[in-house]
Amino acid sequence: MNTAPSIIEYLNDESRTYFEKVKQHLTDLEIDFVEDPTLVRGLDYYNHTAFEIMSDAEGFGAITTLCGGGRYNGLAEELGGPETPGIGFALSIERLIAALQAENIELPIKKGIDCYLVSLGETAKDYTVKLAHQLRNAGFTVEKDYQDRKVKAQFKSADRLEARYVATLGDDELANNKINVKFMETGEQVQMDLATFVEQFKKLQA
Repeated sequence: MNTAPSIIEYLNDESRTYFEKVKQHLTDLEIDFVEDPTLVRGLDYYNHTAFEIMSDAEGFGAITTLCGGGRYNGLAEELGGPETPGIGFALSIERLIAALQAENIELPIKKGIDCYLVSLGETAKDYTVKLAHQLRNAGFTVEKDYQDRKVKAQFKSADRLEARYVATLGDDELANNKINVKFMETGEQVQMDLATFVEQFKKLQA
């Protein structure tokens, strides 16, 4: 295995660009990762990135993998369905519970979400990945669009998820360091500085 060729050396341009973007997102979200060219999942339909998520909690045990999975964009077509992107993973619920206990984590359970991030434009869409992570780290429940839907469809998704606030970021707003925030219950809208948005959002919840 030590002398065998690495799969990383044989990526085509599309796969290499895609993989670099995945790693950049992980870096932006401050998620530690290790590239493992010998990682193998036992299913042939995966493409692009396969992954495992692990816990390094003390006392968790020798088997640290919590879940594993990957992307499978062509699977629905192989089964006779339409062209459909896909990503998934499998996990052991017992192992997950043990990891939560080892890390002293309690899961918050409540109805609805605090904020839904609507994005307009490719640059703004990429930025909301980081912004969602920052809000989650601040203790908020957050979702965003992952399907490049129109603004109207994104707002419908926010309604279905019973979002208290919708924050809208377009490429123009991003260039001006601004973000628009709507309180869904009243319809009131305000514009905030993007650089201090998380801190300002905390004050809205007070």
